[in-house]
Amino acid sequence: MNDQSPETPPVSVPHADLQRFVRACFVQAGLNGSEAEDVAASLVDSDLRGTHSHGVIRLPFLVARLVDGGAKRQAEVRVLQDAPATALLDGDGALGAVTATAAMRLAVDKARTQGIAMVAATNSDFVGACAHYAMMALPHDMIGLAWTNGYPGMAPWGGRRNTIGNNPIALAAPSASQGPIVLDMALSVAAGGKVRLAAKKGEAIPSGWVITGDGHDTTDPADLPAGGALLPLGYKGYGLAVFGEILCGALTGARMLGEIPAWFQATEQRIGNGHMHIAIDIARLTDPQQFKQRVDTMVAMLKATPLVPGVQQILMPGERAWATQQRQLREGITLPRNVAHDLHALGNRLGVPLPEALASRPAIEAA
Repeated sequence: MNDQSPETPPVSVPHADLQRFVRACFVQAGLNGSEAEDVAASLVDSDLRGTHSHGVIRLPFLVARLVDGGAKRQAEVRVLQDAPATALLDGDGALGAVTATAAMRLAVDKARTQGIAMVAATNSDFVGACAHYAMMALPHDMIGLAWTNGYPGMAPWGGRRNTIGNNPIALAAPSASQGPIVLDMALSVAAGGKVRLAAKKGEAIPSGWVITGDGHDTTDPADLPAGGALLPLGYKGYGLAVFGEILCGALTGARMLGEIPAWFQATEQRIGNGHMHIAIDIARLTDPQQFKQRVDTMVAMLKATPLVPGVQQILMPGERAWATQQRQLREGITLPRNVAHDLHALGNRLGVPLPEALASRPAIEAA
């Protein structure tokens, strides 16, 4: 049953307040200030862009990973292999956002001198939304790519068991006036986080997202953790997921497929997955401003396409997320009431002061 009724509206929290709260929770759970800031940004930025499935809904699970020992509180991310345009990092069991942020920063630094750089990571953890890391390249007039493997929650094409990860990938490129062009996609029909968000909100999921353990279609999100599997985005999505395992698992020496436990369930176990990050310096190929203008021209040409009946406009990858980000920076981040309730409970448990928008709503405590 969906409890997001007019009597229990979603909660709006200012972006800066939510960032401070999430950072403080991670500090209380044992991270140092800079790492807590990085992990908090990876979650809050996802909510800011409207990707609530990868936002602060994940905070209680990630705190549990630190408290229960699945992720190290004082990890030492270090370079295992280094070359002018490449590197391999050992995440040392840190939260994935710690390692992924370090990897993307290093890729950007290397791309400044080499034009293009790839930094991979092993012995890592759940990274969250890959778009966050791909977009780290944008302020440097670079194109970014981030890819990760993970817990096998998806069935291979034609299979009915969850034996491969949905291995999300993201690419980000700047434009002059259109906002960034950002593709962030799981290689399943829908990300597992969207299924968990639907369960949290008491909503059904669309047909074609998940199959039960015996291979039948379902609209009940509870069937996924009960032995079901995400469906791949056709044979093409499955094929890309296989290459996600090759590049993020086999190439890095990280765990892959069934070697990776469920980060949100086995909070006491190391994940050990891998990911890769690429930065491309636009200036090595063309003038960055000219490039951005050409992207704008491309967007205008695509938007001029005649529309099929019922469609209002052609959208670019990431366009809705960019508009949502601009609105929520002004108006606050809208959180489902049950997610707000979980944050309220977590803040009280950790002794972290709550944002006013959470602390002042008695209905949250009674959710």
